Amino acid sequence: MTSDNLLSLVTPIEIYMMLRGFIPVVTIVIVGIVIGRWDSSKHQKTLIKLTNYIFLPCLAFSALHKHAFDPAEIFRIALAVLIIIAVTTFVSVAVLRQKIRGGSKNILAAVYMSSGTLLLPLSYVLFGNEGLAKAIYFHLFIILAYHTVGLWMVDGKTDLKVVLKTPFIYLIALGVAARIFPFSMPETIEEFAWLFEKGIDLTAMGALPLLLISFGYPLGLLKFSDARGGLKGGLLRVIVGPTVALLVVYIYRKTGLISMERGYDVLGYLDQRTTEAILVLAAALPTSNSAMRLVGDEVKAGKAETGTLLVSAITCIITIPAVLMLILMFIFTD
Repeated sequence: MTSDNLLSLVTPIEIYMMLRGFIPVVTIVIVGIVIGRWDSSKHQKTLIKLTNYIFLPCLAFSALHKHAFDPAEIFRIALAVLIIIAVTTFVSVAVLRQKIRGGSKNILAAVYMSSGTLLLPLSYVLFGNEGLAKAIYFHLFIILAYHTVGLWMVDGKTDLKVVLKTPFIYLIALGVAARIFPFSMPETIEEFAWLFEKGIDLTAMGALPLLLISFGYPLGLLKFSDARGGLKGGLLRVIVGPTVALLVVYIYRKTGLISMERGYDVLGYLDQRTTEAILVLAAALPTSNSAMRLVGDEVKAGKAETGTLLVSAITCIITIPAVLMLILMFIFTD
């Protein structure tokens, strides 16, 4: 199939819908960059606490208690995270010439993507609540991998206590439980429960812009000159990741882990294509701020790591639309 034939698979309407979702996300990130650059009071710690302890947990509960619980789907996402992290780690260690254990934190910057601050808003804007729910599971497995294998590689120890101290993981469990075990209640109490649920949903929507601002904020603290040492790491992050994810999708299809049969279950077919899209989109995102230890008014990372963040963030303006085009051409096109 020629390049002209490939491009003909994507209609102008689909391109418009893609840009319609991507441009607002970029705009809010830019707002975060401006805030980070000109916020003399340095409110990033407050922003992080509000997001991690209130808005993000509400987002997790709001999305998951409306999403059908499917253990097979969770297994596919967890396995994909494992493969993506393993392969990108191996490639990054080889290209950056680092040790498997006790190496530079630039390995973390090259391997771990912004699965929270960017993936969750993008998934919701592009794929609705179904995409958001899948992205939440992806983010959960990424932070578990980061605080175990990731930190062990560079520090020789794990730090799951950080994950267990935040309500995010518990609201995920509560959202899943509410979906699996629905229960009836008296009408008066049900009315209060409905109002409480709407309050959580409203708070959850506030998480989306805050997450994007949280990604942009630390970028405003950095200088373009920091990008010099991060060219390899940044390109590894945005190129190797989606390449591996596309390979995972191919393997899933060939082995039957993801069905390609449309049949009469059109919604089920679209749901599995959405899972594939989330895997590829997530793997293409720039470096995670948490992997950089960007906290408060300090950049607690070396020049190589900050360079990787900058390069991956700048190049994603091109790579993310390119990956979305691939998703339209090879995943959502029969």
